[in-house]
Amino acid sequence: MRSWRQRLPVLILAVTALIQVGLTRSAGLTAWKGGGFGMFSTIDDAPHRALRVVVEAPERSEEVDVAPSIEDEALRAMTIPSDRRLRRLAEAIAARERRYARPVTRVRITVWRHEVARETLGFTPVVVREYTHDIRP
Repeated sequence: MRSWRQRLPVLILAVTALIQVGLTRSAGLTAWKGGGFGMFSTIDDAPHRALRVVVEAPERSEEVDVAPSIEDEALRAMTIPSDRRLRRLAEAIAARERRYARPVTRVRITVWRHEVARETLGFTPVVVREYTHDIRP
């Protein structure tokens, strides 16, 4: 009979796999993270995801690029687009807009991933998460 020490690695691996699959399906975690059990079956990795940011204010609604100074925050938000990470990204974007004296009352963020269409083998964009953050004055 095997001791608990011999079974512990198998248990840890199984629990990690279950958590990773659960977060991938419920929270939008990329299959490459959280254990990486899906990394050989998908192209859904954070660098392959797309981020759309729209800044709104009175008489202003425009799509903006993510500045190099907040690319790390954006990459984390694309990896697992939770409310907390998307809020932090939206606040960083709003702070940057204010530093450049541009008005901002709302930041809308959409995270996209790509699926491969079986019929055409082309890429189809799929929304992973949409988030709207109202900026307090």
